[in-house]
Amino acid sequence: MFLLEDESLPGIDIEPEFHAPSFGFDGVGIEPWLMVLVLLGVIAVIALPIVIVSVLRAKRTGEKFSFSTRDLVYGAICLAMSYVLSFIGISLNLGGTITLASVLPVTIYCYYFGYRKGAIVCAVYMLLQLTQNPYIVSPWSMLLDYVIPYFALSLAGAFAYNPQKHSAATGSKRFAFVSHRGYYIGMLMYIVVRYISHILSGVLFWDLWYGPAPAGFVFGYSLAYNSFCLIDWAIAIIASLALLSSRNFDKLMIGVVSQNRPSRAAASKQGADGSVGTQADGLAHSDTGTEDDKRA
Repeated sequence: MFLLEDESLPGIDIEPEFHAPSFGFDGVGIEPWLMVLVLLGVIAVIALPIVIVSVLRAKRTGEKFSFSTRDLVYGAICLAMSYVLSFIGISLNLGGTITLASVLPVTIYCYYFGYRKGAIVCAVYMLLQLTQNPYIVSPWSMLLDYVIPYFALSLAGAFAYNPQKHSAATGSKRFAFVSHRGYYIGMLMYIVVRYISHILSGVLFWDLWYGPAPAGFVFGYSLAYNSFCLIDWAIAIIASLALLSSRNFDKLMIGVVSQNRPSRAAASKQGADGSVGTQADGLAHSDTGTEDDKRA
């Protein structure tokens, strides 16, 4: 039996083509002005908590938020490394990539420099990811597939590096997972937010892949397919264990953080409780009242 030219096989939908990450916006299905408007709104939402936290902390400790040239340089280096690594990996046919620990440099920056500076770097990283041939079917799919997952990277700085706590942990020769537990708590928060966001996107906006199907199947398919981000996260965690266990890397970052800490002149202006805040701040910020660590 032969089909005529105007006939097609029943029950078979032709899927649109997906491409490996590259420069271009061929997959964007919304108007450019609407995409820009959504991004401006997102940036405003990101900036609001940073401003609020900065004002409250300035009133409480007298510490003013600043983004120095050194912060900018380290942020640019980490952004470049993460962006290059995001091109190295396995691209899935329906979107998503398992990379070579591409999120590691950015999350390390968030951990050592704090949540507020990390949020700025993550916002830039999110914009860079939108240059890798994004596939966007609506403003809401862009929010769930790009904005929330990449901004969630800043959660790695929610429990930012604390020199005193780290010194106590390394002094007892504990494993990097313990001495840098703040980083891993933040990374756990990040992957939970990213995974849920991808699952919701798969259920709400990518039902065109399933056709008419029970809700349980749609949810299960999205749950299974988006597990690729768990693999991507696991690779970054394994790489971080090797990196944060390195004494040379530890000394390097201690030097960087100590340069960002308040000077002794500023330290003399302590609060009523006798504490001085570190500049590498997190959401769960811990005040420190001891002198800088003395290291060989």
